[in-house]
Amino acid sequence: MNKILLIVGNGLSIDICRYLKLDIDPSSPFSFDFPDPFDSSKKLLDTLTRVKGMIKSYPNTTDFDIIQNFVRSYQENNQENQWTHCELRHYLSLAYSYANNILLNRWKDDWRWAAWMNKNYNKIVGVVSFNYDLVLETTLKESSLKYYRLGSPEEDNSTGIPIFKPHGSCDFDIGSGFFGLVPLESRLKNLTLLNERIVNGRGRVAVVPKEKLLEPRIEADIVLPFEFSPQTQLIWVRQGYESGRRIANTVDTCIIVGISYQLCDRQEVDSVIDAIPTNTKIQLIDPKPNEEFEEKLTRVSDKAKRIDPGDFLDNITVGCPHF
Repeated sequence: MNKILLIVGNGLSIDICRYLKLDIDPSSPFSFDFPDPFDSSKKLLDTLTRVKGMIKSYPNTTDFDIIQNFVRSYQENNQENQWTHCELRHYLSLAYSYANNILLNRWKDDWRWAAWMNKNYNKIVGVVSFNYDLVLETTLKESSLKYYRLGSPEEDNSTGIPIFKPHGSCDFDIGSGFFGLVPLESRLKNLTLLNERIVNGRGRVAVVPKEKLLEPRIEADIVLPFEFSPQTQLIWVRQGYESGRRIANTVDTCIIVGISYQLCDRQEVDSVIDAIPTNTKIQLIDPKPNEEFEEKLTRVSDKAKRIDPGDFLDNITVGCPHF
């Protein structure tokens, strides 16, 4: 049976927002119009004053350009900018949780990527996702397809597709047992980073229940866009990459959707790509791929090729079963 490894960037998120005609852009999280969790009369950005000041420091630029400029300054002086870094991680975890609630309210089963996952469910042996939104998980869940995330308690009932999210997920947290009871109202005011629980030798994150997604995290460990990941030192991430490479070594097809291949991410992406057998068919689904990434893939396999998303999905029949 064909074994597929799926590697996902922001391609799925952009596609579903366009398809559902959502008034949100995954590349513009500062435009998400959502309130402070404790005071609905004001926006969360009005509470996170450091993030708001950061945005004002870079006028007339895109949201990701703002973050990129901040990441540069953070790398030069992380002591001075560590509070802003922490606030920004909190903001992004809540912003993409808010976006997921909108997605759920507008969900349609006839999205072609949902149909593709239904059709290929039994062939997908693993997913590596560099997103912290929940588009992939929502797609599988709404299609009644099982999955579990590596590094989370979901591993204890490892049924379905294993998903590894090395840059974190908007529904991950450290768990209340780590610091003791942390009041909700103080969570946005605490400076926390890269703490980790170990359970039976495995690194563990906690999963935030759906009904609490819009509550602040105790620790919002997500990797910022354009940031060299500090999470690679965490045990659950290291163990996840070990699992990801083992899976990659068994596949005969690798499908890559919307990976930008930024310099900061290359070592992580390459660590999975380089584990793929040389005779693996690699399909890069991207209308405007990174040329260096294309060249990298052709060095890994002589069966690598780029496919336009429309062409890749043209043969998908909506509603096709996965069995």
